[in-house]
This record gives sequence, C-alpha cells and structure tokens, in this order.
Amino acid sequence: MITHELQTIESPKLSASEQQIKMSMSELLSRAGLKYQGRFVEVNGRRIHYLDYGEGPPVLLLHGGGAGSAIWFRQIEVLSKTHRVIAPDHPVFGLSSQKPYEAPFTSDVVRYINGFMDVLGVKSAVVVGLSLGAQMAIAVAIENPLRIHKLVVIDSAGLGKEFPLLYKLANIPVLGRMVVRPNRWGQDNYFKTMEVIDSEFEDAAAYRQYAYDVTLTPGHAAAMRSSVSVITDFGGQKSIFSDDELRSISVPLLAIWGEYDPLFPVEHGYRLASLVPNSSLHVIENTAHVPLLDRPDEVNELIEGFFGDR
Repeated sequence: MITHELQTIESPKLSASEQQIKMSMSELLSRAGLKYQGRFVEVNGRRIHYLDYGEGPPVLLLHGGGAGSAIWFRQIEVLSKTHRVIAPDHPVFGLSSQKPYEAPFTSDVVRYINGFMDVLGVKSAVVVGLSLGAQMAIAVAIENPLRIHKLVVIDSAGLGKEFPLLYKLANIPVLGRMVVRPNRWGQDNYFKTMEVIDSEFEDAAAYRQYAYDVTLTPGHAAAMRSSVSVITDFGGQKSIFSDDELRSISVPLLAIWGEYDPLFPVEHGYRLASLVPNSSLHVIENTAHVPLLDRPDEVNELIEGFFGDR
C-alpha cells in the first residue's frame, strides 16, 4: 500500500458562503463542547475538509448525503475520549470540493475513501457510516477489507431500489434545477419528514442552519444534480450490492436502523444482516433516517459496545 505525504492546505481562501458554513459548523460542534478542529487535504484532485479530534485507534465517521462532517457532533464528543476521530466532508458537501461523483458510483467512492486514508497515513480504521457514507464504507469493506477493523452502518444506501422521489426528479431538465437549488422551506420539510421524528430536539435549530448553509456553496446545486444522476434514475438506486458481495464481507459489522426510516426501509437492514456473516442488526424505535439525531445517546452506546469487542 502506498502511503502519501500529508498534503495539508494551511489557509485556503473560503468564499463568503463557505465562511458561513464554517460558522454554523462551529456552532453545532460547540453544542457538544467541541471547538472547531478542521483541516484540508488534496485527495485525487479534490479539496477535502475534515474534522480531527482525540488520540488513539482511528475511527472514521462518514456522513450521509446532506450537511457534512459536523452531523457527528454527539459521536465525536464521546468517541474522541478514547480514539482519534476523523470525519471528512465528502465531495460536494460541507467545505469540500464541489467536484461531482463519477459513474460507477461505488468505484469512485472507493477511490475517494482509499485516497483520503492514504493521504492521512491511516492504514486501517474502525469505520462508522450513515446512509450514503455507509454505502461508501460497505464498498470499501468489499473491495479493500484490510482497511476496516470493524464496520458500523446506519440506515445504509445501496441495499435496495427504494429512493426518494424528490431525488429522482432531479434528473428532469428544468425541474431538476428547481429541486436542488437552495430552499430553506424544502430543507426544513425534508428534515421533519425524512430525517427525524422529533424535529424540536435541543440542537435542532443549529443543525437545520448548518444543513441549509451547506446548500449555499457556489456550484453546489449543479454538483448535486450531476451526482444524483450517478446515484439514481427513475428506477431507483443504480448501485445495489449483490447477495454475493454482501456475503463476502469479512469484517465484523453492526447495522443500526431507524424503525420508521422513510428513505431506506428497515427491510434493507434485515437483508444486510441476513447476508453478512459476522453481523448484527439493532433497530432503534421511534426514529427515522438519522437516529443519531433523534437518539444520540443510544447510538453512542451501541457504537461503544461494539468497539468494546475489539
């Protein structure tokens, strides 16, 4: 394996909208008593921003298809006491490059994750992924299992055709541009109907501001629309893991699912757990697509318990 020298970008010039993202990210992190600790690196021609906290065995937190790395603020708070916690903003999200994903999607994200770990000099890690980030993690576990000690997937994409109609509409000319353009009402409605059950939890306002600010980055709407066309069409998700691919996963795997996930139903979690040899599934009651927002303490307990088996 080739380990690259860390190519940190010391002081990138951020646009006004990116400065706003940094402010709302810092505010969300402060809710967990964390000061902003972000860095930038170049990975395969993309600028990648990431958060880095704590010391010890590395843990890689991979967010889903919205907002960015700070969504893990409650997990970083707990896990950084015993681990080095690294949470990147994926391409097209947060403060990272707005260069869209390329087809085939899973091949592109495997290159991205491998490249990111190489640049940081992380040979292997425990990986926790949410939604799109979980799909990335599963793809790496299949292609490069030595990079992952253990794997936690939360409401993962890539396990069935189901995909929100809203994103399918992004493939339609003209209408697609309307779907992906910044829209605070649409963002808040998605948050309330898809991501959480309790939309008035303590940190909800700070999270909603962060998720909205991410959509204001120059080029974000175009990059999102291009990326969505790689991920889905009117038939649903394009990249679905086969039974044989899931059976080939050799790393210990914990699947966590929201009981009422409207994006990727819990049946996807049962499929995953039934096929991956060394796996288990925990369904969190009365949660939607992002249980780490509805039930952060329960998610943290599950992750820490799983880590304790190392």
